[in-house]
Amino acid sequence: SHQAKLLVLDEATAGLDPIVRDEILDLFSEFTRDETHSVLISSHILSDLEKICDYVAFLHQGQLLFCEEKDALLERYGILNDTAEQAEALRPEAIAAKTATPYGGVRALVRRDLAPAGFQLEKPSKVTLELDGNLKTPLFILCTKRVPKPEKVDHLFESGKVYNVGTLEVKAEETVFLEEGSVVCGCVNALFAHGMRILGNGILNGCVWHPKEENGGGRPMIRMVFCDDVKIQGITMVDGGSWHLVPGACRNVEIEDVNIMSRVCTGDGIDIVGCEDVTMRNSFIRASDDCVCIKAASYPDPAANRNVKNILVEHCVLWNAEPGNAVEIGYEVRCDEISDITFRDLDIVHCEYEGNQSGGVLTIHNADRAHIHDIVYEDIRVEDAQEKFVDIKVLDSKYSLDRKRGSVENIYFRNVEILNGNFPVSIIRGFEMHTEMSRPRNIYFDNVVVLGKQVESPSDLHMVVELSDDILFNGTAHAKRNPF
Repeated sequence: SHQAKLLVLDEATAGLDPIVRDEILDLFSEFTRDETHSVLISSHILSDLEKICDYVAFLHQGQLLFCEEKDALLERYGILNDTAEQAEALRPEAIAAKTATPYGGVRALVRRDLAPAGFQLEKPSKVTLELDGNLKTPLFILCTKRVPKPEKVDHLFESGKVYNVGTLEVKAEETVFLEEGSVVCGCVNALFAHGMRILGNGILNGCVWHPKEENGGGRPMIRMVFCDDVKIQGITMVDGGSWHLVPGACRNVEIEDVNIMSRVCTGDGIDIVGCEDVTMRNSFIRASDDCVCIKAASYPDPAANRNVKNILVEHCVLWNAEPGNAVEIGYEVRCDEISDITFRDLDIVHCEYEGNQSGGVLTIHNADRAHIHDIVYEDIRVEDAQEKFVDIKVLDSKYSLDRKRGSVENIYFRNVEILNGNFPVSIIRGFEMHTEMSRPRNIYFDNVVVLGKQVESPSDLHMVVELSDDILFNGTAHAKRNPF
């Protein structure tokens, strides 16, 4: 229209792709900057209304039920996604409306002034608080035990001070101590640093050495190569430009009560590369890529192209943002054997949607020659799986360097449960070419529960099985090898 002061629009952005929708909404916002202009728009896309509207009116069967300021509505009400049992614990008058979700949960419109004003932790824990389902601005409540200062400290960072260390070189038998309230900007490098310690309740910050929205070109925050008898305890690592905690070709590594939060892509939490006898406990990782990853690769050092054995990750809370996987073995597995890996008692609060070939909650991607076997996933709870649940593949990928594909066998899933959200798919797929074949085999699922229902077969788990043998659910064999 020409020189109109009022636009009346019906489903103005319906059917448009997200980019064009945003451009149209920007035009509406520009139009209403002139206070003599107004837009009356009807829409079922509530996110559009939230972006541009000052007032919201609700019509039902020709009756105007309410017309109020948008900001007042957002201040007065919130959305609760929870189990039916937890929703019933609220006062009845606190729930303005509710509906059941397809898998036994509840989505409710809740009056904020009648909802509980706070909560108590029954014990020291690591939790995330997300308001109205907003994953971009969560509150992390990370209870960490106080680490006492040892008598011998070689690199001391005092409380209340900010340091810019560049690269801190740590030698054998040295101790780094970050007092609570200290912020250390930079990274740590250790080579043959047997007996090294990184302790304390301070913060290691990586934001100063990478562009705000870009990664740091492959510079890990803590890089350890050929180190034995290592302990890292209590510290918090934030906003590194690449992988955060990276032991390569190391032995006897103990990681306890560490918090890792990354923001840019390739911000892996911990990558255990070519190591033996590594334990990680009681830690929190929110990673914009793999949270926990087992590899054999040339990064952080070519020496890390070696076998991986005896790895234990337990009592941890994980949040996998858009890229990568929550718990991953692969893709780079350039060694003969990866075995005896246990993931136990984990809470995976989110595995966000990636949309590429990888992306999943519990994943094995064998893209090189390794024989991957005797891997255990047990006592794991998943709150939100927007990507694949189980993803096991033998494949040739852009990360592959070995010319021969490896194998995957003897994989155990015990007492694993998806509590809320979507019912994701799962995939187990082997590899077949003219000259070679590799079929994952002996995959065991015992007491795996999705949204309150125990799964008894691949179809129950929404699983695609290809080129794979002997998949067992609660003792019953499926996907037996065909005779041809």
